Amino acid sequence: MDTIFLEGLVFSGCHGVGAPERAKHQRFGVDISIEQKPVDWQDNIDNTYNYMDARETVRKCIEEQSFKLLETLSKTIIDLILRDERVQKVTITIRKLDLIPPAVCGVTITRNR
Repeated sequence: MDTIFLEGLVFSGCHGVGAPERAKHQRFGVDISIEQKPVDWQDNIDNTYNYMDARETVRKCIEEQSFKLLETLSKTIIDLILRDERVQKVTITIRKLDLIPPAVCGVTITRNR
């Protein structure tokens, strides 16, 4: 497998079990790893999964939606990325950066095709 990854993404959104967490924006840190079958890229972006598409998917889910659980947010992002037939496996870590400083809490979810 070939792996495409993005580390250190940060977006602002309203996610959490309690209403106060969903009432105001907080920062979410995201690392994502996307595995695809090896291909002959021929130096053409159309032959591989574009990590900029992954970035935009993550951004939209965090900034434009609201979930109670990070697990649901993570699974939603993974399901959208797995729509691309080239993608075989996705691992995502989402961290709440501001909830209980200086600590960071979050989840890591992996799903395979």
